Amino acid sequence: MEISPPNIVPSGRIGLAPSALSSVTTAVTTTSTTAYTTVNSVTYTPSKTGILLIIASLVVNNNTAGDGVSCEVTIGGTAYGVTTLISSAANQNQTYSHVKIYNGTVGTAVTITTAIEAVTGGTASAVGDLVVLELLA
Repeated sequence: MEISPPNIVPSGRIGLAPSALSSVTTAVTTTSTTAYTTVNSVTYTPSKTGILLIIASLVVNNNTAGDGVSCEVTIGGTAYGVTTLISSAANQNQTYSHVKIYNGTVGTAVTITTAIEAVTGGTASAVGDLVVLELLA
C-alpha cells in the first residue's frame, strides 16, 4: 500500500492539508449553568479547499450525582452537536464526541471551540482533543 505525505493528493484520492490540534489534559472546570466555558480553541485559515473535517472528543463529569454537563462545538460562533450528559454518580466520567464537515472559505480564518457548562449545579469538568483537518479534493 502506497503512503503519501498529507499534503499530496494521489489521483482519485482525498488528501489532507496541514492540520490544527488542541489537546487539554488538565481539567477545565465551571459551575456556570448559563454560559459555556471554552475547553479547546483552534483558529484555522483554510488554504486549499475550505472543506474542514472537525473532530471533537471530550471526557466530562460533574461532581454532583444526578447532575451533568452540556457540551458543544462552535464554528465561527454557531453551535453544533449540543449534547447534555447526566451522570448517576458524582464524578462519573462520560464521553462526548462530535464530527462535522464544515465548508469554510479559502483564506478566511475560522475559530472552532469545544465548550461545557454545568446542567443544574455542581462543578462540570472536561479534558479532551479538538482536531481540525482540511480536506483536499
